[in-house]
Amino acid sequence: MLSNNRKKELISLKQKKYRQRYGQFLVEGEKSVMELCKSDYNIDVILVTSALFPKFKNELIAFNVLIINEKDMQSISNLETSPGIIAVSNFKETDTQQWTGKQKFTLMLDGISDPGNLGTIIRIADWYGIETILCSPDCVDLYNPKTIASSMGSFTRVNVIYTELEKLLNEKKVNSFACVMQGKSIQDFKNIKEGIIIIGNEARGISPALIKMTDNQVTIPRVGKAESLNAAIATALVCHKFILG
Repeated sequence: MLSNNRKKELISLKQKKYRQRYGQFLVEGEKSVMELCKSDYNIDVILVTSALFPKFKNELIAFNVLIINEKDMQSISNLETSPGIIAVSNFKETDTQQWTGKQKFTLMLDGISDPGNLGTIIRIADWYGIETILCSPDCVDLYNPKTIASSMGSFTRVNVIYTELEKLLNEKKVNSFACVMQGKSIQDFKNIKEGIIIIGNEARGISPALIKMTDNQVTIPRVGKAESLNAAIATALVCHKFILG
């Protein structure tokens, strides 16, 4: 049975300060929860409605499962209509030692503020086989419900590490590519085998200090009249060019 105190705790996980206090976050939806179950995250409990439980009974046999009513499920959910299954997971500890700098490609995000963008970028990294994303401390929270939802389970396969980017960029052993409005066209680069791809804040771009430390300033050639591209779309285009040629 779900106690009122525990329900209040779970509802509070919608806010960053309480996620940090309890060291837990919510994962909603069938696909994302099943991806989480296959990952190395430590799952505290999986909440599921009685109507949906039979569908996943075999998959959930190894986990702590609590069957709750629709009303409680909806109150805990971040969505207008609850998907009927929510996992409560503990944070996974990460640090820069997990990034050896030897991966062929790494994404570096400077001040990404939109949770949907971060989640989509994580999904893009997963698509192109990028194992690590380095985020500046002012990037939006990985465990924001919108970030988790937008990643569609990819957060379980991509290491997202929050750290001071300047220090790592100074110690790097591969070329870096800062994505800016005025730079060398990505079409001019051939046979890129490795590197750090840097994406900046949606409104401000990459900080000037970080740009000065990069080896290359690159841009996506514009044919039409749009002023800019969404950060996640830009990430996908650059990844596609550099990784697949």
